[in-house]
Amino acid sequence: MPLTERLELRPPVEGDRSRFVELFCDDEFMVFSGGTHTPESASARFDRMLERAAEVPFAKQPVIERSSGVIVGYSGVDRYTFEGKDRLEYGCRLVPSARGRGYATEAGLALLEVAEAAWTGELIAMIDPRNTPSANVIIKLGFSWWKRAEVEGFVDDLYRRTIG
Repeated sequence: MPLTERLELRPPVEGDRSRFVELFCDDEFMVFSGGTHTPESASARFDRMLERAAEVPFAKQPVIERSSGVIVGYSGVDRYTFEGKDRLEYGCRLVPSARGRGYATEAGLALLEVAEAAWTGELIAMIDPRNTPSANVIIKLGFSWWKRAEVEGFVDDLYRRTIG
């Protein structure tokens, strides 16, 4: 369970469901994505977080602001098939009030330490080309630009990083 000066990261638990359903249904939280979810699809997305956390120790996890105890987003990986290959895709998403404070980099570095101890392979990250702050974070996390590609009908900049 990564703990930083300002943040706690831990596997998601059932008690986090209502917060994540709220976040996945929020336009500002889901900016640079395929859009917001319905409560049903948000709950299904949270189920996926629980499933992935049971198999990967650095899967998407709640980012909890230690000073407030509030879940301000998530950071970690999910499985994703791209170009016919099963991959681990790293992502981070924060509420607007937590953006621009270094939380994404702090959380990412903490989870990548877990990844280094538990896994060997390549991670990818898919960033909307308009999302310069996320591109800056992913580079700080040691990812390198790979290519621009269409992913599920959206054009994304893809980055990759080798672990181990």
